[in-house]
Amino acid sequence: MPLLADAGYALDLAGIEAALAGGARAVLLCNPHNPTGTVHARETLAELAEIAARHGAIVVSDEIHAPLVHAPATFTPFLSVSPVAASVGYAVASASKAFNLAGLKCALMLTAADDTRHVVQSLPKEVEWRTGHFGALAGIAAFASESDAWLDALLAALDTNRRLLADLLAEHVPAARYTIPDAGYLAWIDLSDLGWGDDPAERILTGARVALHHGPTFGDEGRGFVRLNFGCSPEVLRDAIDRIGALSR
Repeated sequence: MPLLADAGYALDLAGIEAALAGGARAVLLCNPHNPTGTVHARETLAELAEIAARHGAIVVSDEIHAPLVHAPATFTPFLSVSPVAASVGYAVASASKAFNLAGLKCALMLTAADDTRHVVQSLPKEVEWRTGHFGALAGIAAFASESDAWLDALLAALDTNRRLLADLLAEHVPAARYTIPDAGYLAWIDLSDLGWGDDPAERILTGARVALHHGPTFGDEGRGFVRLNFGCSPEVLRDAIDRIGALSR
């Protein structure tokens, strides 16, 4: 199965450099990407770091979906790609997405250089106080080896569903365009050819009683798209796509 980067989903490095040249001083990187599920290549991340360094900017890499990368894709932490990345980068992570701990309030800020570590250490103490005690304990348990079997089972279930979704759309909504994601449990689906306007999620909610995320929320490029969470049972997924298919016929 080809990776999403091979299908054209990639960072717009030229656009990022233009924005930094125009005065921007930080890049908020989604690694892996949400909503497309793209896993960025090491070479791309290294080039991004060089661009940031040239313009005196920093990169904040959101790596919350990192545990949910599907083979054969491999996740590359931004801070690991080069000494330059370590010098300009900050990574943020949590067990909340992969282990469903979002309500417990525990996130991590990671650095790999003395200067960036000093910046994090100088943050107001209130930042640390907002961490939940139960969340910290749950995060430790999630990242420990004792949870590996659970995560493996989750990845197997998500792998089944991301492929099942492709089959269901081909059968029930053939006008939909969907590339199987390399990471996560979110599907980025182009429904432009159905003629349901810039925000097809509205019509789907009203006509099929299926709630999807609104594509335009992610910017102009999301017009005509919906984001679907396939982290559910196959039965729920089949029912949802069957309802959308009935609406499109």
